[in-house]
Amino acid sequence: MFSISNGALSRDQSAVEQITSPYVGGKFAKTPKIIVMHFTAGGSARSSAEWFRSKENVGSSAHVVIDRDGSVIQCVPFTKVGWHAGKSRWGNLIGLNQHSIGIELANCGNLKSAGDGWSTSTGRRIDQPFIGNHRNGNPQGQRGPIGWEPYSKEQIDTAAAISRALIGAYGINEIVGHDDIARNRKWDPGPAFDMAKFRTACFGGRGDDGDNLLRVAPADGLNLRSGPGVHFPSLQLLPAGARLEPIAAEGRWIEVNVRGAGRAASATGWVHSAFVIDD
Repeated sequence: MFSISNGALSRDQSAVEQITSPYVGGKFAKTPKIIVMHFTAGGSARSSAEWFRSKENVGSSAHVVIDRDGSVIQCVPFTKVGWHAGKSRWGNLIGLNQHSIGIELANCGNLKSAGDGWSTSTGRRIDQPFIGNHRNGNPQGQRGPIGWEPYSKEQIDTAAAISRALIGAYGINEIVGHDDIARNRKWDPGPAFDMAKFRTACFGGRGDDGDNLLRVAPADGLNLRSGPGVHFPSLQLLPAGARLEPIAAEGRWIEVNVRGAGRAASATGWVHSAFVIDD
């Protein structure tokens, strides 16, 4: 459905709409291997794309913005650095603008309590919000589960299709959230975005006949906890690449056996699905 030529995105052999942002950092020194997922914290894809090119913008951009209906606007060529990550780190990489492609999803993110429901900052009511806590702590320090705008199927399917085109064109090998690379500073794409499911949709794996295992993604490791939540104590720090056998799930937490050199489990505990990928 999507293809890429000279940094430009096409859908069904027709170029997607372009609203070009002037806030770019030149050509990539090395081909980016990471996709960073964001939410816009605002209205439509068009309003965000227009903001990326406006004079009032203090300097931000992303490569593409995807609306709730799956429509797409490209703001920065994939061959150029977009200003979407800000101060950031992933493993040994510092400043992810220089190493990644930014995909923005039109989504308001965290919501405000509105009587018996939840609404956006502009007062638009969200009838079926995702209710949950952010693993990095909720914005503004809210306690307890809060409402988040859910992502539409059309939006996620389009984002996955574009990501697969980027994987084919540039050899992308990691997909992370803004909240992974700028922890305690950013909350997008947030708990309503199922990162583990999205990675599977992008990288595939249905034709594989190997074991059903997961792998720890963060370069600095991942806490194995005694229960499904950050309030449970850490049993141990799992190193990057540790192989895990899923045995149960509660929300977005997965109970796993830690696999050693053999088939026997060396430990059992819980990990958050946002930090594991298919092995």
